[in-house]
This record gives sequence, structure tokens and C-alpha cells, in this order.
Amino acid sequence: MTRADERLQRLLIALPTMADEPKLTIEQLARRVGTTAKILRADFLSLDRDDTPPGFVESIELYWGADSVSMRSSHFKRPMRLTRPEVAALELGLGILQQELPVDERHLVVNVRARLGEIAVRPVETVVDKRKVGATAEAVRPFAIEPARDTEWDAVIVLQRAIEFQQVVQLTYQRSNDTDATVRRVRPYALVRADANIYLVAFCERNDALRVFRLDRVRVAVATPDAFERPADFTVDSVLRDGHVFVQDAPAVESLVVRYSPNVARWIAERESGARHPDGSLLVHYPLADESWAIRHVLQYGPDAVILAPERVRQALARVLQRALDELPA
Repeated sequence: MTRADERLQRLLIALPTMADEPKLTIEQLARRVGTTAKILRADFLSLDRDDTPPGFVESIELYWGADSVSMRSSHFKRPMRLTRPEVAALELGLGILQQELPVDERHLVVNVRARLGEIAVRPVETVVDKRKVGATAEAVRPFAIEPARDTEWDAVIVLQRAIEFQQVVQLTYQRSNDTDATVRRVRPYALVRADANIYLVAFCERNDALRVFRLDRVRVAVATPDAFERPADFTVDSVLRDGHVFVQDAPAVESLVVRYSPNVARWIAERESGARHPDGSLLVHYPLADESWAIRHVLQYGPDAVILAPERVRQALARVLQRALDELPA
């Protein structure tokens, strides 16, 4: 079965190539893409499906014969430009990256952000902008990234050195459901960025098992003179699945149950195993290691994803949505 992401990658190579070199045969084009003519024809046919998710703004007309292929679309004939949401997303990503980099490397991102500000077109003030910030105020306020806590970056420095020199670390850590922090000795293996958080992958001597700790819950990290040897077979993949952390500072004892509507079920089924229902929906169980990830994951699908369990996560999602509604202008 052809994966949707692989098909999309081939199309994103093929279509601009066709626009630049309209005289290529389909065999030549397939070689440029790195596939066969048969697979490429199937990729082109997939663009004509009625159940394609929304997002294609313009139509693309494709013509191919026995050995020729051509395209008609204005989409690839104009300079690509960023929309206002894309510029905001890029600024957000650069701001986060700037905070994560070592201090001596942050100037690289600072220069990029400055250049982005120079070439960005100032948006026109709208009635909505005036209602948000006041008629006499500046229409667009600067978008700022909340800096990380000093203790958090102090911990990063300690942990990076401990990982490099394989030193045991004494960690003062407070889990989300605990009122007090606990102290434990860990053998740090790696720092991982996933689910919009930074995690420490470490062997916890108290639990005698591999655990993952969220960096923003680390209160203090102190390196000890004790050395350890990292297992030769350790890989970050052992604690990640599709970019999500599924091993935490305590084993996941609950499952997040999500039902995906028929509109998106086919695409979800390509990367997640679940139970298909007669109406075309898909039911998927995830190990519940991080409630914040669960909420972010479901929100990206809008009405096409519904949390069925646990109830407290359903309620947490409802509160997030209610706060968003309350912040809308009257």
C-alpha cells in the first residue's frame, strides 16, 4: 500500500520539475523523481480523487500519453510567498530554536529573524485589529517568545556535559501530579526534543529502568563524580514512536482513546493501528504519557478527532476550547 506522505513527496518533486522542463517524457520524469513510470502515473491519478482532504487551492491539469506528460497550472509559475500565518509560524519556530541553542550559537538565529523582519510586509490594519488593541494603538503588537526559566537552561548545561562525559546526575524532579519534588540519581543518555517539549532520556537508579523526564519539570540538576557506561545498544528510537515520547518518568498506566472521523481515518490508518468501524471511522488507543500532547494532537484535526477516554482529558480539552472562545472579540 502506498503511503500518503511518500506519494506527496514524489508529487512535490515531479510537479515543479514538469513546470521547469515541460518536454520531459514520463520515463525521464520518473527517473528524476526516483521512481517508476507506473508509480508516478498512480500518483497523478490520486489527485483526481473526490475524497482528497481540503487544502488544494488551485486545480492542476495533467496530460500524459504513451511516453509524454505535461501539466497546466499557474501555481508553479508565480513566485512562492508566505502568508501571514506562515510568517507568524516561522517567527515562532525561530524564537523557540533561538532559546534552545547554546548561547554562543544564538546569533545565527537572531540574524535570520532580523532579516525576516526586514523583508516582511507590514499587514494592513483592520477593523478586527482595532477592536483587539484599540483604535489608537498599534495594529500589530510584536510577537514575543516567553524565555525559558534560568534554572531550566542551567539544567541543560549540566545535562549536556553529563551526557558527554557519562556522569551520574542527581535530579530534583517534580511530576505533574505531585505537590513536592523528589530527588533521584539518573544516568543521562540523551536530550530529545519532541511533542513541543525537551526531554531527558535517562536510566533511573531508583526505578532500575529507563525513564524520560520533561525538562521543564526539572528543578535542579547536579552532576556527581560517579561515572557510568551507556549501553551500546541504546537508541533514542526505543523511547519514541512517530516523534512522540511514550516512555515517561512513570510507566503509562492509561490509554488515550481517540475516534477519527471517516474524513481522516484513511490517512490516520497509514501510520497508526486501530479498529475500523462500519461507518468508516477509526478507533485508536495510545499510551497516555503526556496529557498536553494528547490535547495538541486532537486539536490539529478539529471536529474529525474526538477523545473518548479518559474523561479528565476530555474535560481538559473542553476547558482549552472554552478559554479560546472566551478570548474571541465580542
